Amino acid sequence: MRSTVASLLDRCLLTRSPGKTLIIASLGCLLGSYLIILALQIYLDSQNIYPEETGDFITINKKVKGGLLQNFNQADKAFKPDELEKISNLPGVSDIGGFSRNHFPVTVHIWPAGKIGLGSAARADLFFESISERFLDLKPEEWKWEENQSFVPIMVPKFYLDLWNFGLAPSRSEYPALSMESASSMPIEIFIGENQSVRMVGKFVAFSKRINSVLVPEQFLQWANDRYGLQKNEKFFFVWKDDEINGPPVSLRSLKEREKNGDTIMIVSEITKPEKKLKFREVKDKKTAKEDPARLIVKLDHSSGDAFFQSVKKIGYETNREQPKFDWINQAVRIVSWSVAGLGSLLSLLSLATFTSSFRLMMAQSKEIARNLIYLGFAPSEISKIFQQRFNKLFWAIFTVSLFAVFVTKVLMKKLLIDYGLELSSSLAWQTWLGGLVYALIFVRINHTVIGQTVLSFSKQGKNN
Repeated sequence: MRSTVASLLDRCLLTRSPGKTLIIASLGCLLGSYLIILALQIYLDSQNIYPEETGDFITINKKVKGGLLQNFNQADKAFKPDELEKISNLPGVSDIGGFSRNHFPVTVHIWPAGKIGLGSAARADLFFESISERFLDLKPEEWKWEENQSFVPIMVPKFYLDLWNFGLAPSRSEYPALSMESASSMPIEIFIGENQSVRMVGKFVAFSKRINSVLVPEQFLQWANDRYGLQKNEKFFFVWKDDEINGPPVSLRSLKEREKNGDTIMIVSEITKPEKKLKFREVKDKKTAKEDPARLIVKLDHSSGDAFFQSVKKIGYETNREQPKFDWINQAVRIVSWSVAGLGSLLSLLSLATFTSSFRLMMAQSKEIARNLIYLGFAPSEISKIFQQRFNKLFWAIFTVSLFAVFVTKVLMKKLLIDYGLELSSSLAWQTWLGGLVYALIFVRINHTVIGQTVLSFSKQGKNN
């Protein structure tokens, strides 16, 4: 019975809608709803856009000042334990590590077209550094090294490969452009020592977007420094024979060579404590005092960036952000979110005003019919419901389209951010659904209230007349 009455009322109140005004209101509502929901989704995505290992990574070093003669001795450029403690207590610092470096000359020959193929080797004096694996953005399976291994794993910055492809290769006909796959397979020769007397084979196993350095595994660098490091970095011992010191101090490296040649029973003493005799096997594997690092890498909570950089500036250190993305992402997200939300709110308010004007005009055309129906005993709420249902059909269709548009936009944003090493989830956040629903219910409620008040005004005007 109710459906029959409602159908009868719908036919009686069927009027010509204000087409242009309603189209403008619908477009404004569509765009406004889309922008408001999109702004909410952008903000939520920005909170979860960071990789599992959250934070920003920054390198720190002391400033190099003065002329050539002043900088021959680099000892004062290293960070002492008290300085490390001070940096670890700066705002936002969650982890800190030091770079280890090679103490021997390194020259590499890179054969981009293969040693048997066309072209020649690219030769360069190079350096090696190592850092704890917890600071790496890439950890390939080949990132490990053991003595007598067939090759040395090498990790270089991704922009080194870009410089090769877009800088060096176009200027040299014998050098081809390289993809990461082809660069990983090309032969690399490593020559160690001032006379390049030691030859080893290297291989690019990863191209980092975080660390601006030529990295090798910590195990290899420690082994190579012990074996081929310059004399000034060696640890020296006195060798005892017949209860007396036999000759001048001997380096740890030389003693290890003696042991390999069969001299396994050696009594030694440290040059700082010559009276304390030790069996060589007790000291050969003893780690040398750790060298103070000249460069540090800091894992920084991205929410504390401003306070951290202000503190570092006061101390006087230099920083170099390896992958400067999180700070500007936060700033950009705030600007974009508020701008989009503000524009969406303005359009929604305008569309709300246009909708109410449009439906008031529609109801004005049915004013006499509505008044007569009220005289016949129909409640104003029943008449209001007819116009409210018409509005509901139009609004929920618009709202559904706006949600779909937000989803499509998110899919496109996800594809774009992959190039920057960032990932988004594939679906809209539950907070977005909830926020969109609250927005929709408020929009519907306001229009229902306006429609109800307009119909009620018809009833009051009829009684007054």
